[in-house]
This record gives sequence, structure tokens and C-alpha cells, in this order.
Amino acid sequence: MPALPQQSSSDATASAAVTACLSTIVSYPTLYQHEESLTTQQAGSLGAYDVMAWISYLESIDDVLELMKDGLSSLRNTIKKKKTVGELNTLQAGGRTFHISPIRAAGITHTLPEFITEINNLTKARMVVGERAVSLLPGSYKLWKNHLGFCAKLLELEVEESSLNNDGGDAATSLATFQSKCNQHRLPSYLLQSTNYHHYQNIISAYERALVRLHKMPTLWLQYASLVAIYDPQRNPTTVRKIYDRALVALPASQHDRIWEDYICWVTGILPSASNARGGGDDTESGEAWTIVSRKGYHKVKYGFETPLVSQWRKRGWGYHHHQQQQSSPIDGSDNEKAYVATVPTETAVRILRRYAFCYDTTFREDLATLCITRYGRFGEAASLLLQLLNNEQGVGGGMGVFMSPNGTTRHELWLRFADVCTGHPKEAKLAGVDFDGIVRAVLRGKNRGAVAGLGTVGGGVGGEHALGFEVFDRSESSGNGDEEEDQRRSKDKSSTPQVLDHHLGEMEGTLWTRLAEYHVRAGDFELARSVYEEALDAITRVRDFSLVFDAYVKFEEGVIEALMELMEDEEDEEDEEVGDDEKGEHKKQSTAADNEDLDILLGDNTINTFTDGDNAGSSADVDLAISRAEHLTSRRPLLLNRVLLRQNPHNIGEWIKRSQLYLDLEEVDMAASALEESLKSVSAHKAVNGSPCTLVLTLIDILENRQKNVDAARNVLKRICTNGENDFQDADDLAQCHAAWVELELRQENWDMALNLARRAVAGNVGKKGSKAARGLSRSLRLWNLLFDLEESLGTIQTTKDAYDRALEIKVATPSHVLNYASFLKEKKYFEESFAAYERGIGLFPFPHAGATLLWKSYLTDFLERYDGSKTPRARELFDRCIADCPSEECPEFFLLYGNYEETHGLTKRALGVYERMCTTVPPSEKYTAYRLYIAKAIQYLGVTSARPIYEAAISALEDGPASRICLEYAKMETGLREVDRARTVLVYGAQLADPRRDPDYWKAWHEFEVSYGNEETFREMLRVKRSVQAAFSTVNYNAAEMGAGLPQAETLTDDAALEMIAEREGVIVEKKPLVGGFVQSKKRTADMADLGEVERRAARLREVTAAVASGGDEIDIDEEEEEDSEPAPIIAKHVQGVSEKAIPAAVFGGLTATGN
Repeated sequence: MPALPQQSSSDATASAAVTACLSTIVSYPTLYQHEESLTTQQAGSLGAYDVMAWISYLESIDDVLELMKDGLSSLRNTIKKKKTVGELNTLQAGGRTFHISPIRAAGITHTLPEFITEINNLTKARMVVGERAVSLLPGSYKLWKNHLGFCAKLLELEVEESSLNNDGGDAATSLATFQSKCNQHRLPSYLLQSTNYHHYQNIISAYERALVRLHKMPTLWLQYASLVAIYDPQRNPTTVRKIYDRALVALPASQHDRIWEDYICWVTGILPSASNARGGGDDTESGEAWTIVSRKGYHKVKYGFETPLVSQWRKRGWGYHHHQQQQSSPIDGSDNEKAYVATVPTETAVRILRRYAFCYDTTFREDLATLCITRYGRFGEAASLLLQLLNNEQGVGGGMGVFMSPNGTTRHELWLRFADVCTGHPKEAKLAGVDFDGIVRAVLRGKNRGAVAGLGTVGGGVGGEHALGFEVFDRSESSGNGDEEEDQRRSKDKSSTPQVLDHHLGEMEGTLWTRLAEYHVRAGDFELARSVYEEALDAITRVRDFSLVFDAYVKFEEGVIEALMELMEDEEDEEDEEVGDDEKGEHKKQSTAADNEDLDILLGDNTINTFTDGDNAGSSADVDLAISRAEHLTSRRPLLLNRVLLRQNPHNIGEWIKRSQLYLDLEEVDMAASALEESLKSVSAHKAVNGSPCTLVLTLIDILENRQKNVDAARNVLKRICTNGENDFQDADDLAQCHAAWVELELRQENWDMALNLARRAVAGNVGKKGSKAARGLSRSLRLWNLLFDLEESLGTIQTTKDAYDRALEIKVATPSHVLNYASFLKEKKYFEESFAAYERGIGLFPFPHAGATLLWKSYLTDFLERYDGSKTPRARELFDRCIADCPSEECPEFFLLYGNYEETHGLTKRALGVYERMCTTVPPSEKYTAYRLYIAKAIQYLGVTSARPIYEAAISALEDGPASRICLEYAKMETGLREVDRARTVLVYGAQLADPRRDPDYWKAWHEFEVSYGNEETFREMLRVKRSVQAAFSTVNYNAAEMGAGLPQAETLTDDAALEMIAEREGVIVEKKPLVGGFVQSKKRTADMADLGEVERRAARLREVTAAVASGGDEIDIDEEEEEDSEPAPIIAKHVQGVSEKAIPAAVFGGLTATGN
């Protein structure tokens, strides 16, 4: 048998334990086989040094114990249900058969108490066997884990056994009652039933012996710490802390994550969440996700199982979150077990978390700051930690760019959290070395960074020995020389570490200003808070930030008013009360003095009269002052908002003008002028928007002259702008307006000569900043030249005026209007030839096709004709010829008319008609129709009607189809008036080919009326034939509705049938109508009589015969429509008609028949 471990105080005790163990093991055949195999050394086997043999031995004992405990539990349940004690149960375990009954009887091997004793004996034997195994093989991890696990399991079983022994009722109820007692005494449950702590001490001793050899096994450390944290009778957190610290020292750094996760869980009481997410969430059975700080279950994700402490706490329902819920809603003792959490002193917890955050996982700093705020009340340290996070420019992964904390918190949220901590606890923040005022000002203004250097670095000294207000490690034991070296190192780190507080704040500027003011308010510095508000209103550049700051400022002033009102009411109440003894009166005086001192701070004036007994006048005045401040602040809002917009863009002309107008509305003329003076210095002409820069100068001049009545100041401003070139205008017109304003100012002051000299000097280009673009452009400014011309004509001499106009024409600045004004001026002064010379110079500057050339030529010709009135005709004709030769066709009709009128009045008719003829060939096509009509009218007027025939023919050949058709109508109308019907009909026939019946119905209407009035049936039918031919020719041409006159009112005209009937009736011809065939629809295009064109021709031939017979004096007219084609014509006897004049029929009526002699 192998040697037994020295586990008791004497060898006798150890021998007794081994003997008892062997006697128990021998009674079980299965277990005895394992014992014999270990004690007998066989060939090829390790004997007692075989690890797997010991593992098999221990597992066999465990199986036997499990069977026996299951049988015991089944027996108890049976007894409880059936209420009988004579029940017999048989159980086989370890090669033995147990006949168990509650009472002793024949065949019964064990009663219930004896069976329980047998289980306990086997349990002790199991402990002894485990000790023997680890004593022989102390370096076996498997044996130690099996043995220590069995020992820890016994502690849990004792709780259940103790509860069953104390109360024979329901196990769940008994366990709950027993656990409530344990919680009341703050002791582990098994200690209430144990007379000593030897079992717990034996387990601790076993763990210590195991860690001597297996100190590199993190699982043993975790199990050890979990056992002590749960079952330590003294509940001493120092013991647990030292175990974790020893584990961190013993294990390599690569395995520290397993220890730290359990360590942090024990310190904070926050269980890791089951999901691999860091954010908060709802509580689940597998994990606790706290809404403020949550930890990821790295251990379970990496190794597949949770740490012992986490699994034990989760099994018991322990955790800080449950603890908080039970405190908010306490319930009975049975549920208080779930509220239990290990208590760790605040200082110990903070030091542990600080070491973890600074030495191992720097991403935990944000969680540490949150814990300091929400649980430990370390607001100063939380502010320091948040400041370090803000100084960290790198987000997740260490890359530069958009900052994002490991928990998903943005920089904006960190700033708000940092501001909340500092404003809510200003004293703690100052004690921690966080200068919130300096930090915010450095960030907002980007200045004085040295004042906050080192605030975000560990060991940087600001406002105390340590910038953070704490140290990660305790260095109190270091020597004096070490302190000097440490100071040198800190100063070096301070100088070499840059402060990176200049972040992109976005829309946080207004929020930070309000928090800074609130910081001073909570610190009691009310006057400083008011100055912060004023500074913020002068610094912010966004309208949104302005609204935040202004609303907070108004709320602050309202709070001051409310405080003063309450204080005044308290004073009135105290005056009404009777004063007691002197001590009460002295106490009242002291309290009143203290209140008055606070009031002085609120009002920002320490010289205000303090409140004394019966002194209500001072309090009323203070209230009035506070109300006046609030009203003044409200009235300043438009100006403050305007200032914000100007800080956004100081080159906004419209906002500067608006600012001056706001001051004028408040009757602050001097401030309005000062604002405009400031605008002249701030606005750059190259960047000006929303207006012209010269508007600022003009508005300032108007205020100085009309509001302040200070003409000299206005003159000085204009001198600075115009002469000294103080403002570099981008556009020459802006500077020209300033010069014009100066001239007009002198005119209003009746300084005529000075005004004229200023205008002359301005156009000379010798003023302003040399080389500037605006100054160079003054000599070509039309504004200044117009002003100079007006002044010269009004104040100057004729020669100076002529010189000014000549100078403008010479440098080619003059416009056609200037030339016209110059010529008009010379004409008024009787310098006619010089005025014509001015016209000639203007025409040279502005030849055709310039738009002003038409005005110049028209005025030139009008003035020339007015001056000489028919004399100097050759010169006039030369002028007209020059004008018409150069004039574009679009502009020439007016000059042709003027030329023709001149020739009609002072020249020859032939030359006048020649001018009109030239006009017809020169004008654009759109004007030719009108020109030909005018030419025809003049020809008829001077030469007679017949002289217009060649003109009509030329017009018809020169014009387009539409105008030509209208000319044909006029030509035909003229011939009709001359009783030349044949010529008129010929003209109409020729013009018909130019007029589409669909587009020009008026033409065909006129021909229709003409035939009705002057033609006969044959000519009318010829007109219809021509119309059909023209329709067929134009059938392939398409027009839109607008071109065809769609929607216009149509004149009612006679249809072809109606016109034919009218002619037949007038000539006495009876037209026979053919009957219509039933069932057919009559054609709309032609009548039944006109269906056969051959028939139409035959009727026309007979009509000509009848006409010839009438002309020869026949007595009878016989029209036989039923005669056959081959029959001979019957003799026609015409009757002599009395009282009717006769006239020869024109040859055109017969067409080509007369040529053949038929």
C-alpha cells in the first residue's frame, strides 16, 4: 500500500482514517478491485503511479455515491407520498446489495439512518482516496481538479442536508427559509450547522498545496477565488483580492484576460452578457446586461464555458443589477437571496478598477468613469478620466478620423458627459485638478493652451501634485531622491506631451458655453457666470448656438429676479414678526447679512446697499435693477443676433446696413455711425456679398449729414475713400458712386466750384490708390461723365463743356446719348456746323449696325433738314445716300421714307419714285409688300392709274406667294375699276396658282364675288375648274391649324351650286336637276350636273353659240339640253331686245376658240 499523506496532527489519526477508509472500500467488491490493482505492482503497469487508474478509481466511487444518494432520495419521496414505514427498497451499488427499510425486520440489511451512515462513510473514504492520489502524484492536474471539485461539491450538499434536517417539510420551502437565515447573519449557510470550520480549512489547504505545483493553471486560481469569495466565513474582500493578485503574478500575461474578467465581476458585481456585444440590453437568464456598464463574456466566447465565479453567481441570481432592484422594491427573505452581492470597499474597488483600466485594458476607462459617477461618487476622478478620453484623438483600432469610443460613444456624447460632471460637481472637479473653465475656453477659442497642458496625462502636475487627483500605484514609500527624479520626469512629460483639445465641436459650441456658465453658477460665482454669458454672445458664430445661450441667459436673469422677489418677501415677513431677545435679534442680523451678501453676488455689484432691519427701499431698487437688466437683455436680442450673423460672414453688406438701422431705430445715431465705420474696416470688396460695398459709404454719409449734421465728418470720410484709397473697391462703379456722392454733397452745400472741380478730377483718373483697378476705371465711368456733363452745362462755360464732350469722344467713353446731348447743346448755342461735326464724330464712333447709329442718323438728318429747309440739296442727298448705303435692310425703311418725302417736297418726282423703287428692292422681305404698296400709291398719285401696272407686275414677281396673291387681288380690283374685266380675270387666274384654298380663302372669296358680279356661267365654271386644279396641286402640302386660321370666324359665302343657280337665273337659263338615286348619298365635292366634265364642256360650247347669236341680232334663244352629240344644231332665232345697249364680248371670254376661228 502506498504511503498516506500527512494530513492530520499525528500519525495515529492518519492511520485511523486510512483503516476506516480501507474497511469501507473492502465492503464494496468493485471498489476493492481498484484498490488491489493500485497496491499490487504488475509487470508492465505503473501501479500506484498510474494517473488514469486513480481517475477510474475515483469515478467508480463517485458513481456508487450517486446511486446511493439517488436511492435515498427515492426512498424519502416514497415515504412522504404513501405515508407508510413498511416499504422495502432494494439497491445494488459497488457489487453490494442493500435492502433498505425505515424499520428493522427480517431480510433488512440497512435501516434509513444506517444507510445514511453508510453514505457518509463512503464519502469519507472518497476524500481519503483523493488525498492519497494527489499525495502520490502532486503534479497531476486531472487528479487535483477531480479532488478539489469533489470537495467543493460537498459544501453545496451540506446546505441541502442542513435544510432537510431542520425542517422535514417541502425541500424548496425549507431551503428558502434556511437561506434567509443565512442572509440575516451574513454567513454561508453551512456554517450555521457546523461546530468548526475544519472542512472549509481543509479545502483551502488543498488548494494551497495544489497551487504549489500547478500555479500556472488559471482554472485552479479561478476556482480557488470563487470558493473563497462565496464560502469565506469572514467575508473578507482582502483575502479574495490577494488570491486574484497572486494569480496575476503567477500567470503569464497572455492568460490575464481570464483572471481579470472574473476579478472585475467580483469587484463590480456586473455579470458578463451572454451575447458578444458590449452595449446594454435587457436582462436575460444567460447574462446580465446593465444599462450603464456591461461586460462582454470573453471567457465564454473563447473557451466555451463561464468562469466559476460567474457561473456560481448566475446560479444563485446574484449581481449588482438585482441588488439595485431589491433595494428599490424590498420583498420577503426568500427573494433576498437573489439580491446578495459581495461587498467590496469603495476604495479597494476603485483601486482595482483603476489598475485594470490603466495597466491592462485602456478601453475600460470609459466604464470606470461611468462607475465613478453612478456608483462610487468619485466625480473628480470621473472628470479626469473623461478628459483623458477627450484627449485621445484615435478611435477604435487606433486610426485617425472620426472618434468612436469602444463602447460606441461619440466625442459629442463624451463632451456632454464631461460637462455634466463638471457642472454638477464643480468642487470635486477642481480638487481633481480639472480646470473646466480653462479647458472649455481653450477649446472654444483655441488660445491659452498652455494653461491646460498636461491635464489629460497621468502624472502631469496641474493644480496639485497629480493632474488626475490620484495615482494608479501607491508610491508613498519612495525615497526623497526618487521624488526628485519623479518630478523631473513629470515636468519632461508635461513639456513633451501635446494637448489635443482643439476638436471639431460641430454644434456643441453653444452647449459648452451654457455649461460653463452653469459651472460658475453652481460654484457661486454669479457675476462670473454673467460675464461668461456675455462672452459667449460675443463669440458664437451659429444662430442655433445663439438661441441656446440667449435662452439660458434670459432664464438666469429671471432666476435672479425670482430670488430677489423671494428675498424681499422674506424680509417683509420678518418685519411683521416680533423680535425676541437680543440673541435672536443678533442671529437674525447675521442671517440677513449672509442673504444680502448672496444677493450682492447675484446682482454683480458688491457696493449695493445691504439689507438692514426695516430697509425695504434697497430691496425694491435691486429688484428694479434686475428687471431692467432682463429688459435690456431682451431689447438687445436683434443686435446680438445680427452680430452673430456678421461673425459668420463679416463681408455681408446687408447685415451691416441692418445693424446700423437697428441702432437708428433705438435712436442711437452715434452707434449706427460707429457700426458703419467698423464695417468699412471689416468688409473686403473682393468677398462682399448681399450688396455693394459702396452702400456702406453712402449710408454712413447720409447718417453723418442728415442725422448728426456733421458735414465735415462726412467730407472726411469721402476724402479717405476717394482720395486716400482707404477701401480697395473691386468694381470701378462703387468708387464712382462714392465720388458722385461727394460731388452731390458739395452741391447740397452750394459749393459749386468745388463740386465741379471734384467731378473734373474724378474723370481725370488722378485720384484714389495708384494702380488699383477701381481707380483706373474712373476715367471710363459713365456715372461720373454724366455728372460732369450736367455740371459743365449748368456751371461751366461753353468751351469747358465742349472740351468735356470732346474728351469723352476722344477716349471713346461717350455713348450715342452723349453725342445727341452734345449736338443738342451746340444747336441751342447756335453752333450748327459744330453740331453736325459732332454728329459726324458720333457716326464714326457708332457706325451701323450699332443700335445707336439709327438714332444718330435720324437726329442728324432731321436737324440738317430743319436747319437748311430745302437748300443745299446735293449735300442732303449725299447724306441720305451715305445713310442708306450703310444702313442695314432692317433699319432702312424709315430713312427711305424720309428721303422720299424730302424729294417729294424739295426735289423731283422722278427721283422720289426712284427712291421708292430702291426701297422696294432694299427692304427685307417682310417689308416688301408694304414698300410696293407705297410705291404703287405714289406712282398712281403722280403718274396715273395705268402707270401702276408694271409696278404691280414687278411686285408679283418679287414677292412671295402670300403677299403676291394679295397684290394680285389689288391689281384685279384696280383693273375692275377701270372696267377691264378680262384683264382683272386674267390677273385672278394668274394669282390663283399662288393661293392655296385651304390657307387663303379670302382670295377665292374675292374671285367668287367677282365672277358673281361680272362673269357668267362659263367663267364661273372655269373658276371652279381652276380652283380644283389648285387644290390638287396643293393637296400634298400640309399646314397646321394655326396657319390655316383655325378658330377664326369664317365669312358666309355662296356655295358653288347657289352661285350657279344665281347666274342661270340672272341669264334666264333653266338648270335641270337630275333625280337622285335612292339609297345613295350625294357627293359633297361636286353636284350631279358637274359630274361629267365633258358635259360641262358641251354646255359651255352651246352657251358660246347662244351668246354669239344674241350678239348677231337673232330673235330667239333655244337651248336644247337633250340633243344628241351627232345631231346637227338647230337654227337659232334670236329676238331683238329693245332698250338694251350692246357691247362687244372680250376675246378672253372665248379663250383659245377665237384663234381657230370657231
